[in-house]
Amino acid sequence: MSHLVILGDLFEFLFGFKKNPACGEGFPFLEYLPILEGFQMLYRQGIRIKYFEGNHDFFLHSFFSDRFGMEVEVFPEGNEEFIGGKRVYIAHGDLSNPELWKYRAFRRILKNRWTYGLIETVGPKFSRHIARWLSQRSYQKNHGTPSSGPPPEFKTFAHQKFLEGFDMVILGHSHFPDEAEEKVDGKRCLYFNAGDWMEHRSFLRFTPPDRFELRKWREERLGDGVMRRWGDKEMGR
Repeated sequence: MSHLVILGDLFEFLFGFKKNPACGEGFPFLEYLPILEGFQMLYRQGIRIKYFEGNHDFFLHSFFSDRFGMEVEVFPEGNEEFIGGKRVYIAHGDLSNPELWKYRAFRRILKNRWTYGLIETVGPKFSRHIARWLSQRSYQKNHGTPSSGPPPEFKTFAHQKFLEGFDMVILGHSHFPDEAEEKVDGKRCLYFNAGDWMEHRSFLRFTPPDRFELRKWREERLGDGVMRRWGDKEMGR
């Protein structure tokens, strides 16, 4: 069975607003429909979908089934998986740096049932306005100055997970595709960061039984059309 795993923050702001026909409100994320309907098409083809919530995704536990009639496994936090015989830790990655205690405190305020109830009460229009404002502030603070490379704390986090017995760690959030290999107690351990889609068009591909490849999507124009294909291979495992 094929799988599609989303490591969060695929959208600017995604919240699992409940259907409320009495309010006469339609679907609150119309511009996201092409992507979500693409998920629905993949689901109908038998592809299993997993969604790890990021710092822009909230309360999605029943969102996909209620709105689109598809079963998507949603993980509000990181989770342990077994892939290709390896014990793998998968998460969005925004909690990788323990020194960001202010962010961690703010995240606890955002991601709890009281805040979710407030967002549901004020409704999509106002909530999305606030979310957009917060996102712009966050982007200016964290991405306003171009970074020279992947933040080192993600590999430090992965190393700690290796010490806990994991064979592999897969994260996102950093916006940088990255990979590393290290030996821990004689065991080969792998770290991957899937990067981002907006700038790098990067993704991690697993091919059974045990091949992991960090790749980039590339488009090639042929005449008036566009042929899309799997892109440059970053590194095979």
